[in-house]
Amino acid sequence: MSFDGFPPDVRYFPIPAPIFGPLLEEIDTLEELKTVIRVLWMIQQKKGPIKFVTQNEILADRTLINALGKTELVISSIQAAVSRGIFIKTQHENGSPVYATNSDFNRRSAGNFGISPDDSYTLEPEPWEAAEILPSVYSLYEQNIGILTPIIGEQIGEAEDKYPAVWIADAIKESASQNKRSWAYISGILERWHREGREGKDDGKPSRRTSKSRYI
Repeated sequence: MSFDGFPPDVRYFPIPAPIFGPLLEEIDTLEELKTVIRVLWMIQQKKGPIKFVTQNEILADRTLINALGKTELVISSIQAAVSRGIFIKTQHENGSPVYATNSDFNRRSAGNFGISPDDSYTLEPEPWEAAEILPSVYSLYEQNIGILTPIIGEQIGEAEDKYPAVWIADAIKESASQNKRSWAYISGILERWHREGREGKDDGKPSRRTSKSRYI
């Protein structure tokens, strides 16, 4: 599909100048560059003195997911940008990772990111995202199991290549209901469903033979 050009009323947003200079020379993957540009745009949509985006917002962003193809690439790319010093990472009061530009103000204010959720508003998902993407398996993991580390993100990505998304989501819920909050337990559920099958194919219902002791 060809681009028809920018309309007369096109919007512009600021990008830190180093992105076009030394950082452009250092960023070594297209995925990281796309992630940096998109996350900078997401941050610019925020209001208030402290602007940041949560990891859940990043993983629910349709444009970024479409641009990179896989959610694990989004996670690894944002982590690379943090390691490079483009973004800083801290935690919201609910435990979710949040990201902001690595400015002097944000470094000094990082401790306040989690104090009040009113400091920055949540981006409204587009209808496409609300209907088909939210909640993603990554969001479900954070909400029901624990902090999403890069290693866990990679393991979830590998599972996405092997199992239907509904299986992963249901396995996370099953694990949480059994108070077995670990990826190893979730992986055990998925392996059992793959080996022994599920009732109703992909309807989200585990087999009646499922026993929580089987997943340990």
